[in-house]
Amino acid sequence: MRARGVLWFLVLAFGASWIPWAVVWAAGYSLDDPVVQLLTAAFVPAVAAIVTRRWITREGFSDAGLRPRLRGAWSSYLIAALLPVVVLAVALAVAAVTGVWDVAAWNFGRDDLTFVAIAVVVPIVAAPVFWGEEFGWTAYLRDRLVPGRPFATTVATGLIWGVWHWPLPWVGYFGAGGTATDAVVAMLMWLPLSVLLEFVIGWLWSRSGSVWPPAILHGGSNLVVAVGLERFVDPGANASAITLLMCAAYVPVVLLIVGTTRVRRRATIGAEQ
Repeated sequence: MRARGVLWFLVLAFGASWIPWAVVWAAGYSLDDPVVQLLTAAFVPAVAAIVTRRWITREGFSDAGLRPRLRGAWSSYLIAALLPVVVLAVALAVAAVTGVWDVAAWNFGRDDLTFVAIAVVVPIVAAPVFWGEEFGWTAYLRDRLVPGRPFATTVATGLIWGVWHWPLPWVGYFGAGGTATDAVVAMLMWLPLSVLLEFVIGWLWSRSGSVWPPAILHGGSNLVVAVGLERFVDPGANASAITLLMCAAYVPVVLLIVGTTRVRRRATIGAEQ
């Protein structure tokens, strides 16, 4: 039943996204339009998970993480809201050190101050939108791909999630507007970014038992880290350069998560023995 559910989920998630994206592109629309994004992509993984759970495997929603669990998982919510700001700061530091961002030439204005002030609030407000992906990729797929092997299932989920994004540079979204080579590079860059993000998202999912902290973190990655880099580093920066900076900033976070998780697991095993 697990394999059948995974197969159907992937068919639905990919088919119900890629086909509409092709139609939108053929009709002359762009995925940069938020309305088009909402109609063709934002909630497709969630719908695929709902259809799979309800009518294909009939396993229900007991493990779907729909409950917020605010009292028990408050620290996960705090991390999900604050971590994107930290990641953005690290990415900007990398950009400054490598010469990608000329800090001395930057004129910090009122709009920039506003962006920083609302950086923690925006991902929380946008969480219902990003729930549309996390209810599918995280709350359904990741625990069913390679059960009992958190590292392997995280990498596998991240790669699948990254491949799902592949048409986007060709239909007007992040990475579009350049040459065919730019689009291919953007496609490939989705893979490491998605895997790194899935480590953080999966960690929040495991420690909270709720899909909402991952949704907040996902929103923060898109609306704080990516948008912040585009804003501060260079409004016209190549999308792959932005993605590379994001990857560089997430690497130390992932290493910390993997390291502390292994230490705790060894301590638990030692205590049981």
